[in-house]
Amino acid sequence: MSSETGPTGGSIDTVESGRVDEGTEDGEVADADPATEDVADLPLAPYPPNLGHPKLHAFRQMRDPLEFTDRAAAVRDVYRVWLPGLGDVTNLAHPDQMKRVLLTERGDFRKSEDFGIAFGDGLLTVEGKEWAQQRKTLQPLFVRESVMGYADTMVDQVQRRVERWEGGQQLDLQGEMTDLTLDVLFDAILGRELRLDGDERIRRSAEALHDWFLPTSYPLPRWLPTPARRRFREGKRTLQAEADRLLAEAAEDPPSDPTEADDLIRLLVGLREAGVTDSGMLTDDRLRDQMVSIIFAGHDTTTTSLTFALWALAEHPDVRERFHEEVDALDGPPTAEDVEAGRLEFTDRIVTETLRLFPPVYALPRVADRDVAFDGYRVPEGERVGILIRRIQRDPRFFDDPDIFDPDRWTDEFRQELHDFAYAPFGGGPRICIGRQFALLEAKLSLATIGRNYELYYLGDEGYRGGPPLSPEMTLRMEEGQEFLVTER
Repeated sequence: MSSETGPTGGSIDTVESGRVDEGTEDGEVADADPATEDVADLPLAPYPPNLGHPKLHAFRQMRDPLEFTDRAAAVRDVYRVWLPGLGDVTNLAHPDQMKRVLLTERGDFRKSEDFGIAFGDGLLTVEGKEWAQQRKTLQPLFVRESVMGYADTMVDQVQRRVERWEGGQQLDLQGEMTDLTLDVLFDAILGRELRLDGDERIRRSAEALHDWFLPTSYPLPRWLPTPARRRFREGKRTLQAEADRLLAEAAEDPPSDPTEADDLIRLLVGLREAGVTDSGMLTDDRLRDQMVSIIFAGHDTTTTSLTFALWALAEHPDVRERFHEEVDALDGPPTAEDVEAGRLEFTDRIVTETLRLFPPVYALPRVADRDVAFDGYRVPEGERVGILIRRIQRDPRFFDDPDIFDPDRWTDEFRQELHDFAYAPFGGGPRICIGRQFALLEAKLSLATIGRNYELYYLGDEGYRGGPPLSPEMTLRMEEGQEFLVTER
């Protein structure tokens, strides 16, 4: 996982981000970034020479966003694309560039307005002092000690759902894992147990938060109504109404000591009643936005991790055999103690490798707050930049056989030598995902719980680059309808 301190100083960190640029004269390598005062004189990044006219970029990207990105980044680390409604977007495909945007020069980049459209004034959206205050307020729920305290709830919710599986059953795994992770999130963080065969409006609404960012509509002008945008708005309204209900319940009996609250809603209401933090941050509107943010971010990453990890186990019998040996050696259902004692070490590597190949947040958007330069090219103030996390994590300069699923690559020596921002599925710098420890613990405990009782076999076809068919929405997901056969062990 990425740290917040940048490269470790190993030999791999000395790789420069300049690559042979087929768009420059004589194929020369772009110069290092010049002094700030020279940025205005630099050229803009070139459009990819292998993707046709810029006015066609949106249509090519809609057809297959991942293939489009891989083709573009294959020849350079910095390039521009043109999208209707957004204009030029400069994409960055080297960990040095990610480090600058997320850490060393983070003050020169801000989140785009899309985050505000989706999540209002929640933690995913706000900037500056307000972000720091929100982060400090929410942090107690996500420190290691608190996260480990959720372990039993996580396992209970997983067992509650998967004990209904039967041998010979065929599962739409993406949908089943979405339901499972929502079960865990609502019980552990929001203090509300969802019904296994109910609460469909909440489940559909959580999924609809993706729809603002679908590749088929995201590049279109903001004023243009689309079915996906209507689903998004309806889903957001439903979740806001659920937030209002939970807030009203918590306000009837707020904790006298907020530190004793055992879920997010009671913590926030307790803080408001105690007056220990800025009341402006704890209005009903702000708390509602916070809950919508947590519902989306709190389940989606783990849904993707579990779905692709189970696909990898289904497709790699040797890995599956070693995984089953590890989970079968446990004394019973997995626990936090098993994780801390290293008894799920191979399971940890499986999760790590899954997040490398299939990072849920496969690209991070930002907006430049001033003219900046990357590899001798200018990004004008106000232009969007995209950090291509998935592309960086499949770069052969940092990973041998980068398209191969290989948990054994994650030795202590390899981790120490790897550029910190060459593997960053949860982002990096101060804004690294607050829930990463929660997501990692849930993924490991869920895999171990499932693996002790079942084997799953993939029944679908091979997709792009040898993996399952992918759906790059706001996060990277498996296409709907990919079925897996359940076999009892």
